[in-house]
Amino acid sequence: MAEPRLRAHLAGLGATELQIADLDDDDLIGLAGDMRLAGGLALTLDDVARRTGCRSDEVRVIYEGLGLRVEDLAGFGDGDVALVSLIANDTSGIIDKVGTQLMRVAGNAASRLAEATVAAYVQDVEHRDDTRDLIAEADQNALASMLVLVLGDLLPTIFRHHMWTSVRRQRVAQQGIADPEVVRQAVGFVDLVGFTSFSRVASPAELIAMIEDFERRAFETAQRLGGRIVKSIGDEVMIAASDAGVVAAIALELISTTGDDPAVAPRGGVSAGDVLFRLGDYYGPVVNLASRLTAEAVPGEVLTDQSTDVGPDMTLLPAGRRTLKGFSEPVTVWTVEPAS
Repeated sequence: MAEPRLRAHLAGLGATELQIADLDDDDLIGLAGDMRLAGGLALTLDDVARRTGCRSDEVRVIYEGLGLRVEDLAGFGDGDVALVSLIANDTSGIIDKVGTQLMRVAGNAASRLAEATVAAYVQDVEHRDDTRDLIAEADQNALASMLVLVLGDLLPTIFRHHMWTSVRRQRVAQQGIADPEVVRQAVGFVDLVGFTSFSRVASPAELIAMIEDFERRAFETAQRLGGRIVKSIGDEVMIAASDAGVVAAIALELISTTGDDPAVAPRGGVSAGDVLFRLGDYYGPVVNLASRLTAEAVPGEVLTDQSTDVGPDMTLLPAGRRTLKGFSEPVTVWTVEPAS
């Protein structure tokens, strides 16, 4: 019987009798990974408070700002002491001014990364069937958790490079603009027409495969052509670049490389101008116009408005005047195609 062997294997890895008691096979497999993730987290909330000179309730507020409930955590370690000390003892005033917003963004980003990592492991690595080797799966779970910790150590380097490029994008986008909350930017959307209907008949695996392929191609295309994907929401991506021609090129290529299934045919919209910039996202009439143009486009089409310059590498074909939701006057629109 595999279960006693698995329990003995976990005990050999350092699991206590209390940790092992009353767990079924699946929970025992998860315990191997849990032990890796909880390694070195032997401090309590009060320990962190004492080491940082804070009150326990002040430490709790910091973690709540990161989207974490203290009661849900495995424990605290030296990294938590350093984190709380940095925030509690800041004398620059920077954290007081922008810390609350940035902590929320950092917490959301870390939460999404964690959820994506767990989902990727469950869907692509972990296999559950009657013939599985429980000990091998436990070791695989522990290895995956260790790799997550390695990824965590790499994030500062990745973040530093993204900061460097973001600073330069911001400088270009704010040239000649006095308001720090406004940038000059081109934005666009590409969505999949009919995705909702398709999702009702497709299997979960088919839906995940389609979404992952769409997001992957969007990310790779935007990166290669000099834009970026601001966000993706299932069947839609938001694109941004300093040049409207770049956004149009990304949208057109993404549409051209999507499969021929008419149930999920892509379409897009592009606009440019002064937009509100907040915490990595864009807002305002220009963004709303790009979204409305996307909704107006037919499958395979990218629309833009008459005030958006998509550059010499694109051809504009008249597409009439459209009454768009949220706009008091009809908008003259054009179909964007690559220049022949």
